[in-house]
Amino acid sequence: MALSIFISVIPFLFMSNRSVYFLFSFVGMLIMAMTYQASSGIYILVVILLSFQNWNEKKRTPNEILRFIIISGLAYGLAMTVFRLFLMMPVDLGGYVSTSSYPLKQLVPGIFHNFVMYLKLVNSDFGKIWKILLLMSTVCFVVKSALCSKRNRVVSAFAAVLILILLCAASFGVYLALIKPLYAPRAMYGFGVFIALINVYIVMGNKKVLIVPVLALCWCFFVFSFSYGNALADQKRYDDFQTEMLLHDLALLFPNHTAEALPIKLLGRNSDANNNTFTKEARAPSIQNIAVSNPVINRLVPVNLGAESVWSSIYLTSYYHFNLRQDESITDEGLETIFDSNYHMIKSDGQRVLVYLK
Repeated sequence: MALSIFISVIPFLFMSNRSVYFLFSFVGMLIMAMTYQASSGIYILVVILLSFQNWNEKKRTPNEILRFIIISGLAYGLAMTVFRLFLMMPVDLGGYVSTSSYPLKQLVPGIFHNFVMYLKLVNSDFGKIWKILLLMSTVCFVVKSALCSKRNRVVSAFAAVLILILLCAASFGVYLALIKPLYAPRAMYGFGVFIALINVYIVMGNKKVLIVPVLALCWCFFVFSFSYGNALADQKRYDDFQTEMLLHDLALLFPNHTAEALPIKLLGRNSDANNNTFTKEARAPSIQNIAVSNPVINRLVPVNLGAESVWSSIYLTSYYHFNLRQDESITDEGLETIFDSNYHMIKSDGQRVLVYLK
């Protein structure tokens, strides 16, 4: 992941030589595609921002800017074509993710649909303070562009707004063209690079008054990065505690169970086993508290008990010497409550076990 980000910006060190820049861009984009494709928008972001800056401040002529865009586009397009035709291994994991892209007739509406979905995730993941500071940063970007412009300031401000929209869309890279793109947080760090680039652009130059929202946003992210590490550790402690309590009670309820694996399904409180719905009540109290101001923590911190993921109960079923088998087909029908405590309720018919975590 780090290599894919690094290789996406290296080519811009060689912009003074077109041939070398094209070669490094082509090879760099191939390496990026073979490492982590969530970085596929970073190269495009830098190209767009540099082109806008050169146009806005008249550092390059329109012909030079157009030539730079064409060379960059050719290198990027050629690298993606080579990767898709000769190197990419097609993947289709049902409703999870797929490498299949929209056909040409559906490409534009498909890209728009995915873009809207990503924006909805950003909106739900970011807390109010983050969104306010990010909005302030975008306003500062427009103001900075107008103040530093050597062109008509109204035109520059309008162009800056269009560039922001284009940068935001480009941050998600080729995922926008996929029928089933990855929506996990790790697939959206291109949006983080988008935030970083516009804030770097804002603090460049002499307009230091615009640095205030940038520093505030950086401070929020800085604090959250430490909170995230603590959150992971605390959730792990909470999962271990619940696992130990559950295994202790299961061992008492099924003392002679050592042969065939006992089917088990775990759900959160207020879940509906018949409809296979799950509420995230199995989170540590500290995680629920952090999520009030930083909702993204719910998607970043994994829950190892009762989650929908197929990997959620492996620690419970495979690590300890109690022969269990996760079975998502178990429903509440025909099961009786055989144990109820402050931490979980266990239902069973002697052959299957359904656990409601509290």
